[in-house]
Amino acid sequence: MLPELRDLIPPLQEEESKQLEQNLLAEGCREALMVWETSQSVIDGSASDEAVYILVDGHNRYSICKKHHLDFKIHILSFISLKEVREFMIDNQLGRRNLMPEQAAYLRGLRYNNEKLEKGKYNRDEHKGQNVPYDSEGKKESTSERLAKQYNVSEKTIKRDAEFADGIDRLAPSLKKDILGGKIKVKKSDIQLLGQIPVDEPISSMDDVTTLLSPRVSTLTVEPLVKNTTEVNTLKKRIKNLVSQIDATNDIELCNELISCTIELKNLLT
Repeated sequence: MLPELRDLIPPLQEEESKQLEQNLLAEGCREALMVWETSQSVIDGSASDEAVYILVDGHNRYSICKKHHLDFKIHILSFISLKEVREFMIDNQLGRRNLMPEQAAYLRGLRYNNEKLEKGKYNRDEHKGQNVPYDSEGKKESTSERLAKQYNVSEKTIKRDAEFADGIDRLAPSLKKDILGGKIKVKKSDIQLLGQIPVDEPISSMDDVTTLLSPRVSTLTVEPLVKNTTEVNTLKKRIKNLVSQIDATNDIELCNELISCTIELKNLLT
């Protein structure tokens, strides 16, 4: 189990964890765990070609199975790099229905930040002729535009998610887990602001968060609300329009869009 990949998995809420444990004890681990077969050199850049097996999906099931000595099956996957694995894991998690809005925002923001960082590395080597992504009409497409289309949210949401991910990644692992797991409630805007503050070491308590934010809190009172008014009103109109169509259709895509718009509106209002 690789810690940096394990930490990509949003923590289960307490009731979800208990239910999963009960299910595994009653029925066994029926779904295979996904494992990446690779070499030590790919993981740490060493010269070793020793085969290693990295858990990619099923971290919660694996922990429970180990705790109760339950058997489980594995499904071997092949990836070229850690970057490809991270993208797969993020997309795999975002495709699940039980994610909290904060967890989905963190994963989208993390994906954006990772890809933006990689793009920055490539841009410094322009002589290598790095490919530039284009949309279906042949226009240059930014990372935020592409991810917004992929995850069916607005480009502004992707950029706010990136700020949120920056803030979350400034936290110590235990505090990060408690916030993403819903044990500690905190305003998304506060975490976004936290992402703009340089820190020397991970923030380990909410008291420290409050101390860091206190000189800047006054900037949060009015400006974000005014800035988001147009987008909030647009989303409300879109939601009303989608709701009006529900009785006339059984289209699953319409329902998915309604869910996405509702979550996006909630993120704007918190």
